[in-house]
Amino acid sequence: ANISTQNAPAKQELLTAYEVGVKAGLFDRRVQANLSAFYYDYEDKQLSVYFADPIYTALSRLQNVPSSEAYGLDGEITWRASQALTFIGSATLLHTEVKGYTGINAAGKPADFDGKPFLYSPKFQGGLTMLYNRDLTDSLGFQAAVTSRYQSKSHADLEGDPRFEIKDYGLLNASLGVHALDDRWELSVWGRNLTDEYYWTAVSSNANVVVRFPGQPRTYGASLSVKF
Repeated sequence: ANISTQNAPAKQELLTAYEVGVKAGLFDRRVQANLSAFYYDYEDKQLSVYFADPIYTALSRLQNVPSSEAYGLDGEITWRASQALTFIGSATLLHTEVKGYTGINAAGKPADFDGKPFLYSPKFQGGLTMLYNRDLTDSLGFQAAVTSRYQSKSHADLEGDPRFEIKDYGLLNASLGVHALDDRWELSVWGRNLTDEYYWTAVSSNANVVVRFPGQPRTYGASLSVKF
């Protein structure tokens, strides 16, 4: 914080959540499908917003938005293709909206934020996973995993300033490992962000500078775990 008023307390927020869904085991339970629809009704939701300051023009702090909502669909499908091979797919569709809120923009002026989406709230997130697990011997097992994840663009501010946009990105990870069937030890090699995607997960501003926080580049490693 630059001044003490940036640390002014916010009120407790109130959330009333509604959710309905179905869980179904299909094709002799080789496929498990879960689907839900949800609606979140917020009162005094806490969001990071600007307030006017005579020295710095505008500074950010945690503040209450009187009314806001979020709703969407969430689903996951697990397919056990064989005793050793499993596929998992998941997706979330999300709509968020601030309702009837007038606040302060980055220029320190009053602005209408009615209808603006929440911070860090992409409209779509999805993932795909492949798991392979089989016994090699009476005491040794092999496992492999490939996971991917994608999310659409979002914003780190209410105004929709393009400098605060978090672009859509996708990540691909994989691992190979062997383990004791009694779970006493496990050895694995892994790679994260295998496509070396350049992306950032957060944006903030300080002293008139916009700062982006990037995710990790392509990373490799090995892990050994032992249970005593």
